[in-house]
Amino acid sequence: MARFRIWTSISATSETPIFGESGARGHKGAVKRFVPGMLLAVLLGITGPCFAASSYAVVSGVVRDVHGTPQMGALVELISVDASAIATVFTDDHGRYRLSSVLPGHYQIRATAAFLVPVTRTNLRFQAGAAAIVNLTMSTLFEAENWLPAQKRRADEPVDDWKWTLRSTASRPLLRLLDPSNDPEDDTATSSTASTTSLDMAEARRRSLQGWASVSGGGGNFGQGGVREVLMLNRTLKDGSSAVMRTEIGDPSQGSSTAASTEMTVGYERHSPLGGSTRLVSSYQSHPELTYGSGTGLQVLRLASTEQLNLGDMVMIDAGTLLQAERLEASRFASEPFVRVMVRPGSNLMVEYRYATGRTLQSSADLDDLKPTTDVLTDAAGRPLTAKGNHQEVSVTRKLGGERSITVAAYHDEFSSAALQGSGLVDRGDLESLSTEGLGMVTDPTTGVFHLAAEGYSGHGISASMVQPVTSSLSAWVEYDLGTALRSSFPPSFAVSDVQSHIAPQTVQAASVSLRGKIARTGTSMKAEYRWQPSRTLTQVNAYNADPGAAYLGFFIRQKLWRGRFLPEGVDAVVEATNLLEQGYQPVLAPDGHTLFLAQMPRAIQAGLAFNF
Repeated sequence: MARFRIWTSISATSETPIFGESGARGHKGAVKRFVPGMLLAVLLGITGPCFAASSYAVVSGVVRDVHGTPQMGALVELISVDASAIATVFTDDHGRYRLSSVLPGHYQIRATAAFLVPVTRTNLRFQAGAAAIVNLTMSTLFEAENWLPAQKRRADEPVDDWKWTLRSTASRPLLRLLDPSNDPEDDTATSSTASTTSLDMAEARRRSLQGWASVSGGGGNFGQGGVREVLMLNRTLKDGSSAVMRTEIGDPSQGSSTAASTEMTVGYERHSPLGGSTRLVSSYQSHPELTYGSGTGLQVLRLASTEQLNLGDMVMIDAGTLLQAERLEASRFASEPFVRVMVRPGSNLMVEYRYATGRTLQSSADLDDLKPTTDVLTDAAGRPLTAKGNHQEVSVTRKLGGERSITVAAYHDEFSSAALQGSGLVDRGDLESLSTEGLGMVTDPTTGVFHLAAEGYSGHGISASMVQPVTSSLSAWVEYDLGTALRSSFPPSFAVSDVQSHIAPQTVQAASVSLRGKIARTGTSMKAEYRWQPSRTLTQVNAYNADPGAAYLGFFIRQKLWRGRFLPEGVDAVVEATNLLEQGYQPVLAPDGHTLFLAQMPRAIQAGLAFNF
């Protein structure tokens, strides 16, 4: 090993002239003192930048989730031994970050992002001149998408939801709203070690506000008829908080004198230092097209709040309440609380307890879907009925290796009122006749779908589900349910007014198989499902876990379209169908003698275009 040493000794005073009396002797002494000093100065002038650069370290890496997806917009912090933040940077659209000019020493690196648990790498030692690579992997508690089957009612790619808005493009929240170079309250803005480049800031300004708009039409579900126009806006703040707004306007079919329906939702999420989050979502719905008895119009106001708390890596507590006010012929106010406790006794095992009083809000994840449901029931006088119930469930989930997992659950349900659905034209005379016979019905003339109120019931059951990956981005889901549902014993040509006397809760079976995820290199996101239940079954088995819109054959497809000079950036085609084969239909007679059909979920087909900006 070669070793180099540079030395000099310069001792020049006024009493020792460079050129003294001794002539050559003095000259030699001066040269002896001058030449090494001059060489040192030249060497320092040449190698100074190299020595200066080598006195710092460069740290870079990639932030991913457990699926390997790069996380754009994740906040990466360099933390000193005294827990103070030295520098911050946001990951780019490939999940990459870079921290330059880091002084040698011991540090921690922490990554945080919305909807993911913060991750910290400790005991990192960076040496002068080193180029260190520190990759980070983030996950949710127990990684619900990886080894836990997600809630059955959540499709991998919903039509429009908070999670899709926040995670579109690169499955992550977008860069923060403010430019730290212009933020006087940001201590890291003037730090020499801050590694956010001007290009990153330009991207942050450009992408701090994200929008999504869609136009669709077709035969929709209850309260979703006509042409639907949706606009969603999302802003991600620099502290990781998120605010989102969704507005939907439904234009009735041509020739209708009914005013357009309106739905508006505003949500806010803030993350806590313990890794949990607080969410607040409020929504307002106005459906003047809905008719009942002798009245018309529905108005619904909802306020939902949830709190998620993580106690280390072992326990997660999720609780919240939905406050709802409905207005038909009269007003109704209701409160529907829920609580979930998830315990992880082992790395591949999780036990969960759930208590819910309504199907709309059973977890914080339910607020990902910003589209409010239009579930309404009325009595014979036109007063709204409560759909509040009671659901208790204990489930055990085990990871089988890789992406495979299996869940077994036992549950008990109670429903204060049962909702039956059907299709067919019901005029005002039929509604008034049913009201006089003590039957409450709400109809949507735009779609030809109605809701019929029935007496409540209680029951229990068991379920088992399994997730099996097909490709890296596509998974197969299989589920089996054995539980209580309402089943009919209708003779031919039976009157709808006598429905209640010919239905009863029974123990029945249900099974479903679905394919969910994305098809690689095609830009296609899909969910295809077939859910079977015995004929004459009018309500869902395991209703608190089943997707309210799932019955028999259904699918959802979002396809990225070609982007060129004639189409704007980010145009998707969306197609959604429910009960495509119209299975499970049961004929009954309306008061005027024409035929109506009761069905667990009437067929609905919608299609349109979605624009991302």
